[in-house]
Amino acid sequence: MTGGVNPFTFAAVARVALTTAKASWTVRAIAGALASTLAGTLAGALVGTVTPVAWAAGPGTATAAAALAGAAPVSQNQTGGIDLHFRPDGTFTIVQFSDPQDNESVNPRTLALMEQVLDTERPDLVVLTGDNISGSECKDAALALRKIVAPMEQRHIPYAVVFGNHDDEGRLARAQLMKVLQEGAYNLSQSGPTNLPGVGNYYLLVHRHDGSEPVVALYFLDSGAYAPKAVGGYDWIKPAQIDWYRETATSFKAQLGHVLPALMFFHIPLPEFDTVWQNGTAIGSKNEDVCAPKFNSGLFAAMVEVGDVKGVFVGHDHVNDYIGELNGIRLAYGGSVGYDTYGKQGFPRRARVIRLREDNPANFETWIHLPPDHGLDPSW
Repeated sequence: MTGGVNPFTFAAVARVALTTAKASWTVRAIAGALASTLAGTLAGALVGTVTPVAWAAGPGTATAAAALAGAAPVSQNQTGGIDLHFRPDGTFTIVQFSDPQDNESVNPRTLALMEQVLDTERPDLVVLTGDNISGSECKDAALALRKIVAPMEQRHIPYAVVFGNHDDEGRLARAQLMKVLQEGAYNLSQSGPTNLPGVGNYYLLVHRHDGSEPVVALYFLDSGAYAPKAVGGYDWIKPAQIDWYRETATSFKAQLGHVLPALMFFHIPLPEFDTVWQNGTAIGSKNEDVCAPKFNSGLFAAMVEVGDVKGVFVGHDHVNDYIGELNGIRLAYGGSVGYDTYGKQGFPRRARVIRLREDNPANFETWIHLPPDHGLDPSW
């Protein structure tokens, strides 16, 4: 952090105790079958509870949804923040939703898939990696955004958001959309330092299961929207953002005495996403070009030099979901969860799941979660 700010007490990182008494993990096949059955029955009811003036249908619905999802209740303190930490079994699970890209009439199938993923995977945190709404198609962008985060609000699951190139193409700018997000009880998204380009440059810390020292840092960056016309294509992460990341990571190392393992989330992929695919080291699907910036601003090089980031997770390219390792960093697409945006026949909507372990935080497991009907439903 610049100006000698202690990153462990940085005001933008509000803290709250998160109860860890979560239900034990069940066999995924059983959970998936149950969630699949329940999703069809409950999806309409849950979607129907989203109203223009409320994040959830009320304590009763939220409590029931949380019980269904196996999520722990979250107790709020006076700061209104949320403190993340590993479960007693040493795991911490993140679900990545990317590119719902819809208006205020969110496709019920999008919400049903999000709910099914949450109820099956029971994450400790959800990250939305941009194009959360299609701003240009929204008459009420605030309502559209509230509907997209409602599945997490209803289940008392903390969530963090970054913006993509389509979120603010309508009536609300990024700063206004961030204010909408910050109305949510379980929102962790932050505007970030005002001297940095964009809105939504921030970090979160995941602590040991006993709430003591941090074990993992999660970085969130605003990757912008479009490059200047003279360059063309998509925007890039700016040098000031890279400097902020480097300084923050260095501060963590100075205080802890070691590098703090980290993951990073943003919307537009880096040029290195194409490199890792061309190297032949990736697994998963590539169904469209890597729409990275034409200009490489050096974020990947900075991550290699600092040595803390172990995984980078992006969206943007809806029908790519591959993951590959380059210089010790895994680069991963999340695919798209949205049914009202472009896709590819035979490539179902999806979400990515990431599981960290407290005893080996520099490594992680990850997989793609497909809808229960992906082998039966011909629509895409």
